[in-house]
Order: sequence, then C-alpha cells, then structure tokens
Amino acid sequence: MDSTDKNNYYIEPVEIEIYLKKAGTVKTIIKDLYIELVDEDPLPENAVKIFDYFREKDQPIDLIELQNRFPEMILPVIESYYRFIDLYEKLSMHFRSALSGSIDSLRQALYMTELLMKYEPTLCSLKLIGDFSTYNLNYLIRKLNQNNEEFLLEDSTVEYLIKRHRSKHENDEDGSNKEFEKLVELWQYNLKEKPIL
Repeated sequence: MDSTDKNNYYIEPVEIEIYLKKAGTVKTIIKDLYIELVDEDPLPENAVKIFDYFREKDQPIDLIELQNRFPEMILPVIESYYRFIDLYEKLSMHFRSALSGSIDSLRQALYMTELLMKYEPTLCSLKLIGDFSTYNLNYLIRKLNQNNEEFLLEDSTVEYLIKRHRSKHENDEDGSNKEFEKLVELWQYNLKEKPIL
C-alpha cells in the first residue's frame, strides 16, 4: 500500500500473542489494522451546499465559520448547540490554527471532534447540516496521516470507524475482508481483556 492510500485509513495497532512452542514462551507482536475512512454523503439536501463549500476550500466544517458563511444557519445552530457552543468556539480556534500549519492544533481538533461526536446527532445535523462530525473526523485523520503524525483514537471511535467500514463492504464477495475481520476480532478480544483503570 502506498502512502497516498495510507492517508485514507485509520491505522490501529493490534497486539497479537504468539506461543513459541520450542522456547515455551509467549511473544507479543503488533499488527496494523487498516480501517478505511468511509466518507459521508451530505444529507439532507441542504447539507450539499455546506459540504461543497468546505470541501472546495479543503477545510473541516467549522460551526462558527458555518454561521458566518450561511447566516440562515445561525438560529438552528444556536438552538441545537447552545450547551456546547464554547467547545465549538475552541474547536474553531484549533481548526484555524491547524489550517495555518499547527500539528498540535490538528491533534487537539481531532480529540475535541471525538468528544463532541458523543452528542450527535442533533436536530440541526439531522435536518440541515448533515453528519459534519464524521466529515471532520475523516478530514483530521487524513491530515495527520499526510503529515506522518502518530496518534490513537478512543476505542469507541475505532468501533465507529469499523462499523462504517463493515457497512460499506458488507456485500463484498471476494473474501478481501477476511484478514480485516480477524484483526478486528483480536482487537475486540484485547479490549475485553484490558484491565479497568
């Protein structure tokens, strides 16, 4: 897989324990689970112009900038996001800083996006904006990949990406998903076996 392809994947390290019979020991190796980033179609219809605007600028969908560009969205955004608007303002600052080249802000924007995704969908995203959180998640992962930055996502976010990958490939009959599914199974097993801190 070339580096351009790698940009379109989230790579989760999976620990695999191998029993070495002759030595009578267990060796742990790390195998990479490549989870394809499945892009979000802008739904509902109103979301198409919003997604197109930010895609053309090669930018994440920033709720603060969105209100400046599409004034008709001010009231719906405030009604749906008033409890988290301070976090979206902070996220907007990280977006602007990341667009200026700050890798640290890019990483902070990713982690804030993960946090805010827990409160989606809202009425505003369902009826007007579309799934901008998934768009932003994929955008930020790709940008970090392009910069060869190492990062890890929360387990719940990894589960979400796996679910989207499976949904896209559920009708594939060529068996290309077998290794993917084996690694997912191991990853899920390791998750269950993790000690609770």
